[in-house]
Amino acid sequence: MKNISESELEIMQVLWKKGECTSIEIIEEVSKKKDWKSNTIMTMVTRLSSKGFVKVLRDRGSLLIYKPLISEDDYKTKETNNFIDKLYEGSITGMLASFAKSKKLTKKDLEDLMKIIDE
Repeated sequence: MKNISESELEIMQVLWKKGECTSIEIIEEVSKKKDWKSNTIMTMVTRLSSKGFVKVLRDRGSLLIYKPLISEDDYKTKETNNFIDKLYEGSITGMLASFAKSKKLTKKDLEDLMKIIDE
């Protein structure tokens, strides 16, 4: 699976939130967060389509509808695994130890992790 750039991720977040939308809807949503021109946004949508992350459907007359082909959960899982492989040689223990040492894990986080492990 190819990677999604940070800019392209903005587009995907809109699609994951809405499910399907037109180019106008994508532009409106992205423009709430970013000061990007509509052509820039649509170039990224086209790039996501060519990478296989977005499907283009014809519907609603002459409007194009864009739909994500990968779920947000599947993408997060892929990226998390890549992160752990790249920085921690595949060791989840190493990653958690690093977070614990940097005090990024709260007591509640640790309790939640213990519940997950126990399940």
